Amino acid sequence: MTLRRFRAPTGDGEVLAEPSVEALPALVAANRQLLEQSTAQIGGVSLREFRKQARAELQLPDGPLIIGGHQPELSHPGVWVKHFAIHGLARRVNGTSLNLIVDNDTLKTPCLRFPSVGSDVRELCIAFDDDIGERPYETRLIQNSERFAAFAEVVRDATKNWPFEPLIRSIWQPSLGNVGETFSAWRQNLEREWGCHNCEVTVRELSQTASFARFVSHISADLPRFRAAYNGAVIAYRQTHGLRSKNHPVPDLAEGELPFWEMSPTGRRPATNATPHGAMRPRALTLTLFARLCLGDFFIHGIGGGKYDEVTDEIIRDYFQIEPPAYQVLSATLHLPFPHSPRPENEVAMLERELRDLHWNPQRYLPEAHPEQDRILAATPTDHAGRQQRYRDLREWNERLRPQVAAQIAAAQAKFEEAKNASRTAESLTRRDYAWVFYPEAALKRFLQPWL
Repeated sequence: MTLRRFRAPTGDGEVLAEPSVEALPALVAANRQLLEQSTAQIGGVSLREFRKQARAELQLPDGPLIIGGHQPELSHPGVWVKHFAIHGLARRVNGTSLNLIVDNDTLKTPCLRFPSVGSDVRELCIAFDDDIGERPYETRLIQNSERFAAFAEVVRDATKNWPFEPLIRSIWQPSLGNVGETFSAWRQNLEREWGCHNCEVTVRELSQTASFARFVSHISADLPRFRAAYNGAVIAYRQTHGLRSKNHPVPDLAEGELPFWEMSPTGRRPATNATPHGAMRPRALTLTLFARLCLGDFFIHGIGGGKYDEVTDEIIRDYFQIEPPAYQVLSATLHLPFPHSPRPENEVAMLERELRDLHWNPQRYLPEAHPEQDRILAATPTDHAGRQQRYRDLREWNERLRPQVAAQIAAAQAKFEEAKNASRTAESLTRRDYAWVFYPEAALKRFLQPWL
């Protein structure tokens, strides 16, 4: 397995795109040829025929199909950019774009984090609903409609000092009952206003198709071989990346365990052959395996998905005996447009070193020379007792000289504390993972629309 490292961009407007955007049309064509000519079969049906049937069930055309996907959360703009990128690539190759709404994943916490700007800057994390523990988005209903409805007003008060108007003040509408469906509807409305038109399918809907049921049956009937390929790929990933945890990137499949979830109204658990097909949902690896191999022609991942799909590549090679189709890893960074003064790079570390040097080497900051200390510093005792004595002598001289630089130490300490506070403020104001609802509409449009 090849070791690939993807580093999230940190600068405002920076983009990570591997492979480059310019290379994608040729990769789409190569993927289509690869999948068209494959001799692999799923459930006794050729891959070529299986793909046609899967698309027909979802009413998708036969031309180039570009896919992306994410949980129906209020993601940050660097994730949202994928929706515009799949639309733009589909236009370039005269194809169709499909966004998979990963509603079988769980809502971890009903809180949104954002900065509070006043006499100082601190991060707030405010809940838009009651916390009932992790639940899959497809079954996660709003528990406290009053709290949900009042959330925008709470945020409005907390952001009243902001120098711009965040979208949340106008976008937050009454819920549709389900958290994921509500957030998806808000996002879809804006995308259409801004010229981004993708087909959308939830994983729950995908899981109810006959093609997905055939895919599940194929793996269930050949589970020992698939399990060997799956676990082998996971182990190879751990070895390549030097991981010791048995849960990363995903746990191994246990004996008799299917690579799917069994969904229930209150949660999900590993599926077995006893799980009804209607309750089956793909896990992360089997979802993108199905999307890349059985449905689409090109997939655009975020950083997390791009890492774990190295495992999917190995499963495709080992189990299906074909070279996996190429995909892109795409992410970007957009800062909230707060004005803040740029600080010198590594300023805090430099001031900390200066403060330590003032404490341990005060003689460097005094105008007159101190021959006795210079003599101690120049000494190179060879025995343990001599080295201990040299250490004690140096401490004694430092303690004698330190009061003479007390004012300089105080000034350096003040500069260090100021720089630390400024660094914390800048870090809070320039986080890349604030939800898109906290950005002004104009900034989001400038950031996202070029991808069309």
